[in-house]
Amino acid sequence: MTQSGFDDYATTHPTPHVFVTRGDLTHVACDAWMVSTDRTLNVLPHWTRGNDALRRAIADFDDRRFHDGKVHASAPPSWTAHTPLPIFTAVPIFGFTETAEFVGIIDDFARVAVEALDTLEVTTKRPLPLLAMPIIGSGGGGGAGVIGDLIRTVIEAAELAAHRHGVDIVIVVRDASQIGLAQRIRRADRQERWSELSPAVRSAAEELAHDCLAGNVVPFLGAGISMSAGAPSWDSLVAELSSAVTGQLNDDEKTSLSKKNVLDQAEILKNLYDSPESFNAAVAELVNRQSYGLAPTLIANLPLEQAITLNYDELFEIASNDAGQPCAVIPGDEAPDAHRWLLKMHGNVADESTIVLTRTDYLGFDANRNVLAALVKASLVTKRLVFIGFGLGDDHFHQILHDVRQMSPESIARRALALTLSDDSLERKAWKNKITLQPMTPEGTDIAMAGRVLEIFLDYLLMLSTDSREYLLDPAYASQLTPSERRLKDIISQLHALRDDADDPSIDAAVEAIRGFGQSG
Repeated sequence: MTQSGFDDYATTHPTPHVFVTRGDLTHVACDAWMVSTDRTLNVLPHWTRGNDALRRAIADFDDRRFHDGKVHASAPPSWTAHTPLPIFTAVPIFGFTETAEFVGIIDDFARVAVEALDTLEVTTKRPLPLLAMPIIGSGGGGGAGVIGDLIRTVIEAAELAAHRHGVDIVIVVRDASQIGLAQRIRRADRQERWSELSPAVRSAAEELAHDCLAGNVVPFLGAGISMSAGAPSWDSLVAELSSAVTGQLNDDEKTSLSKKNVLDQAEILKNLYDSPESFNAAVAELVNRQSYGLAPTLIANLPLEQAITLNYDELFEIASNDAGQPCAVIPGDEAPDAHRWLLKMHGNVADESTIVLTRTDYLGFDANRNVLAALVKASLVTKRLVFIGFGLGDDHFHQILHDVRQMSPESIARRALALTLSDDSLERKAWKNKITLQPMTPEGTDIAMAGRVLEIFLDYLLMLSTDSREYLLDPAYASQLTPSERRLKDIISQLHALRDDADDPSIDAAVEAIRGFGQSG
């Protein structure tokens, strides 16, 4: 075993993986997604809302095999929209006799998705295509009364389909009860389900999960978090900004511009736009995304009280809201319903004037750095600062670490953690006694492969950090309760009954303390 603990954990041939998150399926950035429907292609409005391309595909749909029940899934014959490919999947409309009926449906969904992506020559930036699907049958499919059985069936069927067709699948659930039971089920076979993670990486996730459950983790998010949704990297952003105005530069100037620091490139480009406002508007348009990748939604579902980001986009905010954890943005308007807050160091697409990108911008944002200093100084007393989505060569990463270490070098070395994509022996030497590094893969691993392993790490971390038990008292989940959960359910039900029979503040306090187990059925 090497110092970083990777040894024989190869990443050249990825093992298909099934992710679970709580969110909005229509907001997930993926290659293809399941549109639950019936044989008449009656698609519910919440799937089509704001998706004109999907509406047109429904209107043009004419697959007789699908209508006649010969196949469970079908894809549009053509798809030119820059959005995930919809796969129409027939779910029993009048209920079903057993949850096993969904195994063939999910396998057909994955098969059709892979064939359609290949036929339409849709390219994916991931090592394996990513398919997204809901807990089918839990709504219009008639399975609301046996949702516990459905969740287990969907997870196991998705795992079979993923391995059979060579894809990753993310199951997007709707509420705390669903994700609570789903993660409880997945804990049963950690070794096999997360085989892509080395023992050292799994151990790091387990340690971090302990801090998450205690409310002691503050993620610091870099550009890598948003790139999974198609957002540009820092260098790519500057390159795209330059393409709009390079007609104002001769060939020598273009060559010289490309050799300058990206902050200076941005400064020059800003002066070539019609106005500072038009430059900032161009930045906002390039980075603005409404669909989040796996990293934002998996992080947003962690039990967090606060987070910090350098990203301009609103992906973490959207993912947090979809996870039932809306956040207040600092600086920004008051958000009385927020469950957490997010400090946006470099501005927000919602207010283009706040965007920090050029050299002048950086020299003028000391106020934000002072806010960071105060927040980090307070956080490091009891919390762990976890950097995600940064490259160790990132100038912004170096500046932030410098600011933080000026305040508390011992605390940052002991309590701050940077999740990096690949091991690097020289970087370990450079950052020794400054910050803890946790690489996801061995040195030299392809960046796309390593990025996928980071997603699997976050999936493992979320599984370990999910402590919702709201499913416990719901009769629809009863069949999936463990023996100890059944005993606990009986005790809680007795406590609820005792409150109904007696007006006692102590009993009321006890019932209040166990609200996380759901309402008595």
